[in-house]
Amino acid sequence: MNNSNKILNPKTGRYVLKTGKIGKELLAEPKEPIKTIESKKIDINTLKKEWLSIYNKETKNQITGTLLITIKENDFLDIKLSKAEKIIGITGKGTLILRKLSDIALANNENTLIYLPKNYTGKSYSKPLWNIKHGYMYYKNDTNFKNLKILSIIINNINTKYNNYKLTDSPTKEQKTNGIIGIDIPFNEPEWLSKLIPGNKLSNPIVNKSGQFIFSKCAISTKTIELSTKFLNSKFKNIYPKYLNITNTNVISKDLNNFIDSHYTIALIAYNRHARIIFKNNNNLHIIDPWKQTADVGTKNLIKIIPNLTFIKRKAEQTNEGSCVAISYARALYLSVKDYDSIFEPISLEYIVLASRLISKFRNKK
Repeated sequence: MNNSNKILNPKTGRYVLKTGKIGKELLAEPKEPIKTIESKKIDINTLKKEWLSIYNKETKNQITGTLLITIKENDFLDIKLSKAEKIIGITGKGTLILRKLSDIALANNENTLIYLPKNYTGKSYSKPLWNIKHGYMYYKNDTNFKNLKILSIIINNINTKYNNYKLTDSPTKEQKTNGIIGIDIPFNEPEWLSKLIPGNKLSNPIVNKSGQFIFSKCAISTKTIELSTKFLNSKFKNIYPKYLNITNTNVISKDLNNFIDSHYTIALIAYNRHARIIFKNNNNLHIIDPWKQTADVGTKNLIKIIPNLTFIKRKAEQTNEGSCVAISYARALYLSVKDYDSIFEPISLEYIVLASRLISKFRNKK
């Protein structure tokens, strides 16, 4: 039977013509809306409290059993185990939340290992290395198995309790001077920043109680910074497009000499595995460091061979997370639109956020 021109009458169970009186009435009746499951929301600080509560409870018990993270539909924390011959990795989008929780703890001088354990190498502990395939990597040994077992128990508990929840980026009711920019710390994001490079507030850097910044980003490549500067193009035209990597501070390298002779006034410069800024002020050159309060050996070497170069002591802006490149880049962006005296001012939050988003955007670009 061809029912393309008919509609089912639910009262009689029979089909009637759509063009008939009853058919028209049935078509005109409002359809009952399809019910959807509305996601509940939880904020990052509440999640951190819940995580700590589970950790304190579970670590009172003996940790035994198979290492396993169960994954279900609509899991709140998308985290998976990745296994190779010598390592176990934890990977997935949810690892970004683990890093954020760890960095909030760092900002509060709390135990960060509850959220992201260190990797035991067999001799010492170190931060777990990360790659795209395996995420955070841990050697296969009893110590790491135990720590990852605790982690998996917490993740499974969180996923069971908060199934179908979403992490909200809404500002907290209690606005503070430390915490995540835009969530804990009031931040009215300017329109130019949102248009240039939009982002999620949960990904914004963290400010600790000392006013130092945590970017949740380490091992930032030279290429990332150079691509970021190229992307900015003429908007921050004072920044030298090449990242100066100095291998020998006893001589003026070709790249450094090119910057000195150029019309650019600001450059990121790295030596002795640490990034900083070199910039021009009239006929003088200055180096400012995001962490060190005095000139180190490499800086002293450069001062000896560049007569008009000086080191300027400033308050540290970097924490011990290893984000010297990120904070130096943020300072360079701020200095580019300000003047010499701005090196002693706190960096405006929009430039902190801008640096963070640029690094995320170009981090894995070739």
